[in-house]
Amino acid sequence: MASPPDGPTVEAAPVRAAPEQPLRAGTPPRPGPVRRRRLLIGAAAVLVLVAALAIRLAYVDATPGMKLVADGRDYDGHAVSIAQGNGYSASYALRPTAFRPPGFTYLLGGVYWVAGVERAAAPERVIVARRAQVVIGTVLVATIGLVAALLWGPVVALVAMGLAAVYVPLVTMSGTVMTEPLFAVFMLGCLAAAIMHRRSAHRWRWALVAGVLAGLAILTRANAAILLLPLALVAWDRRPRWSLRALGPPVALVAVAVLIVSPWTIRNARTLHHFVPVSTQLGSLLAGTYNDDARTDKNHPASWRSVRHIAAYRDLVGDIAHTDEAVLDKQLRRRAERYALDHPGYVVTVPFWTTLRALDLDGFDWARHTARTVSIDGRWADRGIYCFWLFALLAVVGAFTRTARRAPWYVWSFPALMYLSVVFFVIETPRYRTPLDPFIVMLAALAVVAAGRRVAARR
Repeated sequence: MASPPDGPTVEAAPVRAAPEQPLRAGTPPRPGPVRRRRLLIGAAAVLVLVAALAIRLAYVDATPGMKLVADGRDYDGHAVSIAQGNGYSASYALRPTAFRPPGFTYLLGGVYWVAGVERAAAPERVIVARRAQVVIGTVLVATIGLVAALLWGPVVALVAMGLAAVYVPLVTMSGTVMTEPLFAVFMLGCLAAAIMHRRSAHRWRWALVAGVLAGLAILTRANAAILLLPLALVAWDRRPRWSLRALGPPVALVAVAVLIVSPWTIRNARTLHHFVPVSTQLGSLLAGTYNDDARTDKNHPASWRSVRHIAAYRDLVGDIAHTDEAVLDKQLRRRAERYALDHPGYVVTVPFWTTLRALDLDGFDWARHTARTVSIDGRWADRGIYCFWLFALLAVVGAFTRTARRAPWYVWSFPALMYLSVVFFVIETPRYRTPLDPFIVMLAALAVVAAGRRVAARR
């Protein structure tokens, strides 16, 4: 028998609940601390997005009369053809083409049609296109905050959104008529869906969402197809590995992405009479870098240039208007691949110089030149360079924080694969760095938050 406890047992006096105070008629209940905090965070996020929108509109107003050049002119021309009901490229390229991916062009064509400017002069269309891009750029700020919130919580998300709002390369790209900001939105959307797949009980739902967004990303930039690899691996997280239960979500994700892309692939087969999954750009990308002109350029080695200006490819592009685009793409690829095999040392040189240019370390003249190809003037190109260097330093610090190291592996696979998909061809800033910039901003936010917490701890 257990011995009784030492000392007399004292019964606790019953605790009387405090009488509830009746609420006045029409008075909502006071929110608790958690709800109050959520409301404050939500209000702060809205304010940051409003600021991001205002900054981008201010940039557009500060750079009036922007003229479209190079790729921007193509996007505008295809969009006009679509808005006028003539389909992709029919009234612009005057021949079957799949050179430009359709995602951004169809969106821009829809914007022109809604705004009623499909038959307006180019300056009027440019204003509409830039305002639409401002909205896309603001959505990109929101998706950066969404991914940061899922990974590191609301504080880092707010800081990341604030930094993205003022990050000059993203601001200037939000004033161009380029596909990259829209692609970055789809890319981050894929990543957010992958994160939710790992956390939610609705695994199939988020796998399908990731597949849809991946398909749209591929239709916006063809090299996004490489993202299907980490996305499928993220969705393949059940045991046993080869069971139907485990294989279902990744297979569904890839299948949905392929299904989204397939109508465009079928269209290409019917119009070009060749299998072209998305675009015929690869041949031009390879040939523009792998040639004697680029290899022996003393001022800017391994810098891409248009194949029309390369003597070695003149026999292929001399009658480009009457050459089947898919056939030309194959011919350019084969000749460029042969050149790369004949100059293996140059293949190693190319990523060195493209990485240097991605960091804006090949001189201000080259960075201004590449900025002008997307209609960004020299002054804003310089501001973008200084801003990138500052954020890059913060990102390096943020990458060594404990918080960054805790992020899942697949988060960092996205910028790594985006970098690898272009580093052997061409990287022109700020355009081709746009898919990497959201991750630079998020790492910079981690550095800022870590510094703020250290200061607060000392106090």
